[in-house]
Amino acid sequence: MEVYNILFNRLLSETAKQKAIDLHLSVGSIPVLRKDGRLTPLENEKIIEQETLSQIVNSFLDENEQKILADNREITVIKVLGGHFRFKINIYYQKNLLATSFRLISEVAHDLQSLNLPPDLENFTNLSNGLFIVAGIYGSGKTATIAAFLEKINRTQKKRILTLESSIETVFINKKSIIEQRQLQKDVPNLLEGLKYCQHQDIDVLMISDITDEFTAVMPFILEIASGSSFVILEVNADSATRVIEKILESFPPNKTESTRILLADVLKGVIVQRLVPKNGGGQLLAYEFVVVNSAVASTIRENRLQQLATIIQTSGTEGMVSMNTSLINLVQSGQVSVEDALAASPHKEDFKIMAK
Repeated sequence: MEVYNILFNRLLSETAKQKAIDLHLSVGSIPVLRKDGRLTPLENEKIIEQETLSQIVNSFLDENEQKILADNREITVIKVLGGHFRFKINIYYQKNLLATSFRLISEVAHDLQSLNLPPDLENFTNLSNGLFIVAGIYGSGKTATIAAFLEKINRTQKKRILTLESSIETVFINKKSIIEQRQLQKDVPNLLEGLKYCQHQDIDVLMISDITDEFTAVMPFILEIASGSSFVILEVNADSATRVIEKILESFPPNKTESTRILLADVLKGVIVQRLVPKNGGGQLLAYEFVVVNSAVASTIRENRLQQLATIIQTSGTEGMVSMNTSLINLVQSGQVSVEDALAASPHKEDFKIMAK
């Protein structure tokens, strides 16, 4: 058992030392780090064997978590490992063999200004109700943005903040606000029960981490809460603002789509969609699509004209809106990101090529 501990601690220390975001371990492969957005194999390490990885996983999972892994063939947990390193860990099976992904978690919430976010984003921290969505693919920095957003409110306003999270990554300390963090399946049975609790409580700000299986069941409650006296921050896995809106509308039955469009147009205040791009010289920078829901955007939602949203974003720069391609082009022109990395991150590559000329 000691041999596994020595190997595991060495890998965790190397992850922190190289300032990598992820450590990937899978049976039959050598350990791999994700650093500056790129995969980097640890060539000096040996191939991971099934027994080795099984011992590593069992060293930090409790009995209940081991049972969940055995039953569901997948589990995500937050653990403090290697003495003081905090990781979000996804454990799963592929080809009937174990695999794991360790993501190093920052211990403090960043400041909004330090994350290269749009200046107008801070305005949304003052809202008393409505819905703001932080979207992006996995590993796009959504958690850091939401943490900075909540910490800004925590430092400056007297609010009661409730978070409903599948796993608690950032631990907040109450300042001017009161922050209650509830973990699904531990502090509350599921997201639906957490939302029902919120409906009967005096909650000023509600943050909901990424929804997966429960999207259809919970969206009516989320929109209802956002239309009342709570400001809702919702994390969504989607690669564009248009897809975010489509995903919400698709969660409702066809006979309720029209009424949902009207309600969503009324409660949605803004959307930011994020991508992390390798920075010249090392590190990563945030690129984003930023939508402020003005009357034109609300009309496209209400009247089911989402195909016009991209044009509105592109022509509404004076209102703070930014398209993903514009954000990427700005990073290229400032010399911070290469054209190749920006193109790889662009969701609309042909349009990017035209803009980059």
